[in-house]
Amino acid sequence: MAENILEISGLNKRYGKIQAVNNLELKVEKGTVFGLLGPNGSGKSTTLGILLGVVQKDSGIYKWFGKEPTAAQRRNLGAILESPTFYPYLSGIQNLKIVCKIKEVPEKRILEVLTQVGLGNRADSPFKSYSLGMKQRLAIASALLSDPEVLILDEPTNGLDPQGIAEIRELIINIAEKGKTIILASHLLDEVQKVCTHFAVLKQGEKIFQGTVAESLMGNEGIELMAQDLDNLKSVASKFPAFVDMKLNNLGRLEVQLSNDTPIHEFHQYLIKNGIILTHLSYINKSLEKQFLQLLSGNE
Repeated sequence: MAENILEISGLNKRYGKIQAVNNLELKVEKGTVFGLLGPNGSGKSTTLGILLGVVQKDSGIYKWFGKEPTAAQRRNLGAILESPTFYPYLSGIQNLKIVCKIKEVPEKRILEVLTQVGLGNRADSPFKSYSLGMKQRLAIASALLSDPEVLILDEPTNGLDPQGIAEIRELIINIAEKGKTIILASHLLDEVQKVCTHFAVLKQGEKIFQGTVAESLMGNEGIELMAQDLDNLKSVASKFPAFVDMKLNNLGRLEVQLSNDTPIHEFHQYLIKNGIILTHLSYINKSLEKQFLQLLSGNE
């Protein structure tokens, strides 16, 4: 049985008339990359703040490593909750030395974590010369200085360009492969889909779904088709016994939904028998984005 590194039960936090966290129930297994998904204002950052002891909960219980939170336990947590803030004229090494003093951890890991996040060759460069992606990697390096068992990241790719996003994504995967448990909050569904093993969806502070990414992406959303005579393809496809729905996508291809468990080869043979020669045929892969939007719209 998997070990739960975090357990949340009945967690609540209100700011005036706003219920930021609403009776939240959540479990995170050791060794997973867990994504907290939700639109702005869904309670992701407030939840992480409570778990790190920087936001006071109104009620509820949460346990790290099976126990009530203590200062000693929180030393096993590395976190980035806001945009990285370092001294601009100091180098990466100099900034991390200051972090070591604040966290009361030895400086011996500085070069190790800088290398781990890909900043080994820029360790002596001033922070102001770093790109946004490099600044975020330095922040992750600072969170790793105490060699925490859990790494908590709030919107780790926010504001980054595509290259920076790809770099942080690769870094998160590499850290997870070393056995760390990672909890990250994000509204970028594609990034969660690519790096997370598990995820939960929050809406107005309440959990509306929790599951694994792999299970959520099993199967497909239909079939994408193309033929020289598109009108005839539409007419013939609509008469297939297992036909459910169809639409044209922005590529000018026909997307067809069939009833569950209908083998694609049966549909293809049906089209051939009716004189349809396809120029394109592929599955429409599932995405977290579509499921995320369905979850939100289904809980209005």
